[in-house]
Amino acid sequence: MRGLSGAVTALILVVASVVIALIVVGFAFNLFGTFGSAGAVSATGTAYIYTKTAPAGLTYTAGDVYLLVTLNNRGPNTTITSATINGQTVTVSQVYLYYNSTSNKPLPGIYIPAGQNQLVIVFTGINPSTIAGSPVNIQLVLSNGQTVYVSAAVTG
Repeated sequence: MRGLSGAVTALILVVASVVIALIVVGFAFNLFGTFGSAGAVSATGTAYIYTKTAPAGLTYTAGDVYLLVTLNNRGPNTTITSATINGQTVTVSQVYLYYNSTSNKPLPGIYIPAGQNQLVIVFTGINPSTIAGSPVNIQLVLSNGQTVYVSAAVTG
């Protein structure tokens, strides 16, 4: 029986090295679909923006605007770094997990938790009377580099 020649062995090693290098690069740059979509945040369902009242179970503060939205975060918790409403820069002052009209939990930071959650995001720094007519366009810029676009109907 004869063994493999040196040239064939070298060729096999080169091909294996190239395949391993491509796999490492693919993981490093999230080129594979299932890994590339990790961490994506999206709005689901209908969103509502409150300008004269707060959603049921929360206390209204004059000058604040409340966004009731369901967000699906397929990654870890991610911070909201900035926001705009109809092109106006606003400050996010609080985020609540919205369970129902009697049980809401303020989060200990300005972030979107992992999983699908109904949230109330409280904005300051905008005159509520400048928000008229639906839909209202909201952009949330996140610490993971993503921007989430939400179209909300004006209510309350």
